Order: sequence, then structure tokens, then C-alpha cells
Amino acid sequence: MSNNLTIADAERILWELSDLDRESATLERRSQICEALDYLTKQADYHIFGICADTTTEALQALQNYAAHFRYELPDADLPAIGDGIYLKYNPRSRRYHSDNYKGTYRGVLLSLHTDFADGYSGTHGHFPLDLF
Repeated sequence: MSNNLTIADAERILWELSDLDRESATLERRSQICEALDYLTKQADYHIFGICADTTTEALQALQNYAAHFRYELPDADLPAIGDGIYLKYNPRSRRYHSDNYKGTYRGVLLSLHTDFADGYSGTHGHFPLDLF
């Protein structure tokens, strides 16, 4: 993939490669997702993470990996142990977590990108593999 991505290119890649199952999430596709996410996150001012996972432990592990990749430090999390489907949201600006039971079938990470200015980038993308990073 070219290092000369545009916003439209990155959005197309993420649209095409969202919601992949484990077998379809090849190394090449994962690399494309990472490159597109890295590009778009640099166009935004901040990000909000949404994780759909089977357990609290699995959701926190995915969040830790994504947060480390995007250079966010996470505060301690005092979350209830959920073992039958969880939606975990983390807002790095407020440094707050929110969790709830999740009965849906999707598993993965949603990344919502936000800007403080009219000319910045905003958009929500995903679900991406829990173990992308």
C-alpha cells in the first residue's frame, strides 16, 4: 500500500475491511487497517474507543493494546467482571470508562475520531480485530 494515503483512501480501506472474521483478517489486511487507522488518527484531535468482547478481561486487554499503539496511558479501571458479552467504552479526554452488558454478535474495536475544529477529521470506524495491535 502506498504511503501517500488520502482521507478518502483510508476511509475506503476501513470500510472494506471492517467486521472481518478471524480467517479473513490476514496479515496483509491487518497491515492495511493499521496504516489507514494511523493516517486518520493523525487527522483527528482525539479518539474514543468502543470494544465489544466476550469478557471484561478480553475487552481490557484489547483496550490496553490499542491505547498503547496510539500512545494513551490508561488509568486504573475498576470495572465489573462481565463474562457473557461486554461493551467497554473509554474516553481518553475524560479518562473515564463505561461498561455495559452486550448481547450483540460483533466482537471487535470501534474507533471514533473527533476534532476540535471544523477543518479536522471526524468519523467512526470498525469493528476491527481485538488483537490488531
